[in-house]
Amino acid sequence: MIHIPGLTDQGIPTEELVEFVDLFPTLVEAAGLPSLHVCPEDSSKVDVCTEGQSFLPLIKQPKTDNWKKAAFSEYPRHSHGRHKLMGYSMTTSLYRYTEWVGFDATHYKPKWSVSSGAELYDHYQDPQENINLVHDPAHKDLVVKLSHRLHAGWRHELTTQHVPSIIG
Repeated sequence: MIHIPGLTDQGIPTEELVEFVDLFPTLVEAAGLPSLHVCPEDSSKVDVCTEGQSFLPLIKQPKTDNWKKAAFSEYPRHSHGRHKLMGYSMTTSLYRYTEWVGFDATHYKPKWSVSSGAELYDHYQDPQENINLVHDPAHKDLVVKLSHRLHAGWRHELTTQHVPSIIG
């Protein structure tokens, strides 16, 4: 993904989660520039901030317990009635969980109460995501936990330790 002379010359394999938003703070740190601040909820008046974290620590130590336990993404979908839909996803080491919900285009926020479905995939048993487990009664508690984490968002993940063996 990136080349940092002297650090990544031989490649750095890792199983840890890295997101596209982590690239900018990584390049900033690798260049020796001052660290970026985490973006506030309303970043419209901020010149520069980040929603990611530098993965330079992973380049130096590819296996660590002190790293993010979830990666977040969103993807737009066709309109459902008069609501615009957005898929909000959270990927952990074991699962990808997605909720398709309404989207507030004025404030760029999810409308969690306007639901059009959900998806849960077990990446260990089903790495190609062929079987949606969201309605499987055996995964009911897991869906509730992952939904709570998804709604809490990436900011909450920065300050919370999760036990990987429970929900990835």
